[in-house]
Amino acid sequence: EDLFSMIVDPLRLDGAFVSAWRTGGDWSFAGPREACALFHYVEEGSMAIDIGHPNAIALNPGDLAIFPHGGAHRIGSSTPAVSVPLEQILPSRSKGRFVRVEIPGADGSALFLCAGLHCGGRSSSPLYKLLPETIVIRKHQIEREPLLQSTIQGLLREVARFQEGSSFALLRGLELIYVLGLRVALDVESPTTSVGRALRDPRIANALLYMHTEYKERSTVAGIASSAGMSRSAFSLAFREATGCAPARYLSKVRVSNAQALMRTTRLSREEIAHRVGYESTVGLYLALRSTRATHGLHLDDPYEVQDTG
Repeated sequence: EDLFSMIVDPLRLDGAFVSAWRTGGDWSFAGPREACALFHYVEEGSMAIDIGHPNAIALNPGDLAIFPHGGAHRIGSSTPAVSVPLEQILPSRSKGRFVRVEIPGADGSALFLCAGLHCGGRSSSPLYKLLPETIVIRKHQIEREPLLQSTIQGLLREVARFQEGSSFALLRGLELIYVLGLRVALDVESPTTSVGRALRDPRIANALLYMHTEYKERSTVAGIASSAGMSRSAFSLAFREATGCAPARYLSKVRVSNAQALMRTTRLSREEIAHRVGYESTVGLYLALRSTRATHGLHLDDPYEVQDTG
């Protein structure tokens, strides 16, 4: 197993809302935080994405933007404009729907595809939660990935001739684009995101892999550090710099994540679950669950952090 596989293996799209847009003139729409992953792909023209950072992100033809956590953002033409709430244009964005949106205008035009991706298992892994709010993959990077490029082109053709029965093909195409897009984003040189840094440092990567596969063992931070060939203090510092989280805290979140999965999918007692995920008693599991809920999960990245892979 490897860390990338552990990030994407639980991801299974069980539904998607897809919208194909053609816009002209000066336009801007503000979308709220969504309970799903999002992406925008620009086919023609250009757009700007505003996530609250001083500088907007420019997307040109062939660029792909991914929002792993469904973060709120504004999309619009390059010219500043007053944003219209997305709900006014698309009040319902339920799974399984496909819509076309036409915004006429006198100056220029843009053609782009948007999708809300409802992923089973999306939020269950602490590794997934290390992904940044926004990932931008540029056209030249997509062109170096034949499978990703051909899947995008195939999806665009499917959208152009959308008919009854196309939803399943769209769903699987979107799932493949999403997984391949994440692979490109995490495989770039000099990564600037938490998970990217972790993947590049073999000591931290091996420690993360150990935590995610051997969480049932009653391991200590000192023991994990020793297996990485580091002192506890040096390991703790390197781990926190790479992931934004202390090792003991991260291991606790891994155990809680797996405990919650067992609670949802089995009839095991709390005591049995506690032992299966590395706690000596239900008290330790209870305290870990309470601590995790108090912090509302892993929000380790700056909400305005962007990984522009190009």
